[in-house]
Amino acid sequence: MVLHSHAFVIRKTGSFRNHTVRRVMTRAPIIITTIRGGLANQMFQYAVARRLAYLSGGHVVLRLADDFEAQHERVFGLRHFNITGHVMYESKLAVTLQQLFPAHPQPIPEKIIVEREYQEFVPYSGKPALAGLKTLLFVPELLAWRDSIQLAGYWQTERYFADVPNLIRHDFTLKDPLDARNQAMLARIRSRPSAFIHVRRGDYTSPYFARMFGSFPPAYYHHAAQILRTRFGADLPFYVFSDDPAWVKQNQIGGPDAVFIDWNDDAPQCDLTLMAACRYAVMSNSSFSWWGAWLGERPGGMVIAPRIWFKSIPEFQDVVPDRWLKI
Repeated sequence: MVLHSHAFVIRKTGSFRNHTVRRVMTRAPIIITTIRGGLANQMFQYAVARRLAYLSGGHVVLRLADDFEAQHERVFGLRHFNITGHVMYESKLAVTLQQLFPAHPQPIPEKIIVEREYQEFVPYSGKPALAGLKTLLFVPELLAWRDSIQLAGYWQTERYFADVPNLIRHDFTLKDPLDARNQAMLARIRSRPSAFIHVRRGDYTSPYFARMFGSFPPAYYHHAAQILRTRFGADLPFYVFSDDPAWVKQNQIGGPDAVFIDWNDDAPQCDLTLMAACRYAVMSNSSFSWWGAWLGERPGGMVIAPRIWFKSIPEFQDVVPDRWLKI
């Protein structure tokens, strides 16, 4: 991971320290992507930029707000992965880019693509969602783009990087080994075909997000688990991940023999690694679920996903690939 600062070097605590700039004498495209939200959102924002930089021979720049942690109440989680690129705070961006790419005629690209925000289309007033929403959210011109660009959005669809899956999966491997507890669990998961269930509740149960996303009842997870047991064996082991461990245990999500992974609250990258080790997946309508399922895809596997991702925008279908089973 190439992190400079004046490009910034990230300590394991997540803080930054100054470092001597390593100049890059190139005029190759510069792909600046704004990083926002939690780890799974950051992964989508990185993936779209990484694909563009890879195909154009360019450079990835990850732009963070100066008060990133306070603004998003999240940490810069990408630092745990083998990503490539330069991480820069907004206030230092112009100066740092000039220093980092002194031969580049325009280190800050003029072209900016801002993804339309989901909230613009949520019918809080009772009005129906806008027609053609799918094309409004997906920006097809990005697929053929080979010049410098600034990106601001969530980019939550595989369509932006479906042609470089091995590259993205490699970049999202862990830099550091798992701790002993997670290593033991990883070995257990890998010892036989298994399935994960990820249950997203938390803020999804609040009135604001409940109208936008909605959370699923136990029946959804029980139905999905039964599909997998019917196809792959009644003794299929289930590993359950959730931000509401009490709820999943109370409702016996995954069945009475399910194993609950509830110790990685401050290390979501470890949960993702464990989820990706499972051959089968049951998702909630969560980008974290999505990455656990996508990173772990393999021949003979199966991903079960919700038929409706946004409760308020049922016609939006870009998130879940067609090859996944929707229920």
